[in-house]
Amino acid sequence: MIFTNDLFSQIRISEEIQSSKIAVDASNKLYFVDFWATWCAPCINAKKYLTTVQKQFPKDFYVISLTQETPEVVKKFLVRKPSDLAIAIDYDKETFTKHNIRSLPEGILFNASGKIVWQGHPADLSTSDIKRYLSRNSERIAVNKFVELKAYEKVKATKNVASPEEDFELMDSDLTSGILKVNVLKEYTSYEGSLKSILAYLFKAYDDQIQLGSSIENKYYKLNIMRNSRKHKNLVKHILKKLKLKVENSSKSGDVILFQLNQPKFWDTHQIEWGADNPKYLIDDSQIEADNVSFDDIKYRLSNLLEMPVLVEAFENTSLHDWQIHYKYYELMQTDLSENFGIDIEKIKTEYPIYIIQKKAP
Repeated sequence: MIFTNDLFSQIRISEEIQSSKIAVDASNKLYFVDFWATWCAPCINAKKYLTTVQKQFPKDFYVISLTQETPEVVKKFLVRKPSDLAIAIDYDKETFTKHNIRSLPEGILFNASGKIVWQGHPADLSTSDIKRYLSRNSERIAVNKFVELKAYEKVKATKNVASPEEDFELMDSDLTSGILKVNVLKEYTSYEGSLKSILAYLFKAYDDQIQLGSSIENKYYKLNIMRNSRKHKNLVKHILKKLKLKVENSSKSGDVILFQLNQPKFWDTHQIEWGADNPKYLIDDSQIEADNVSFDDIKYRLSNLLEMPVLVEAFENTSLHDWQIHYKYYELMQTDLSENFGIDIEKIKTEYPIYIIQKKAP
């Protein structure tokens, strides 16, 4: 089955990774679009649930799992975490944007006419709900009429992005969800994510260590800074100045992970090779892999996966490395970090910094 362009299509995709290995009919009464990402642990659990549901309704109900990530990242993920559902890419973000998808996982149930009959967390769609909607909708539509494959070539043609015109650029982003993206290029570095995630990354902190004042929206931004810019020395200061904000330092007591590096033995950059145009991370519900990222970067990612601050006793290392770390079970993470990278960890209760972001007085 190949998705084709059709005037009556209800959703657009950029590339089909695989068609459903469960659904048996080319025409269905209901279509469920599962919005997900490889880095979203709850999405993986939702996908397992949807697989079970798809098996119960193989003739009338069709699940399409849709992600904004690159085909290369998704294919690598599926090698380790196979799925029998239809998998597709919305690399142009058209379908995500059209339906205002701001958090993951999220799902939308369509009938054959393209009408939305249900929307919410995929795990909240029960089999009794599906039976009720099937009884109310007798019309069918073929998969290749419901889904339109649209211009992946357009994405490829725009890969060579021009360098920033200024040494420091901060602008609104088209993103509405997702983890922080850090792209280190030859002439400049690009950060794209929410205000909290950008500041947390620069403070080398957990996102929740950044507290926004009640009148400050956690908007998504894209920050470009030239490699030779002097603003690197105090990038937070320049971001806050641009947005007319200020920071107040405070502290809080709670659980943290303490990293101790007596004899670090980090991997070099030849252990994982995903190529220059691929995202730096592959994150599933139990493991994080990274290609050519710094120690501070991996520490930031782990803090947000573990949902607690990660503190480090006086250590600096700005070199790039490859990483493969289990994080779901604490003991396995301890073993991975100690044996593979020379990082000893301990979970303790202590004071950790809090950064309170406020608007500057007019």
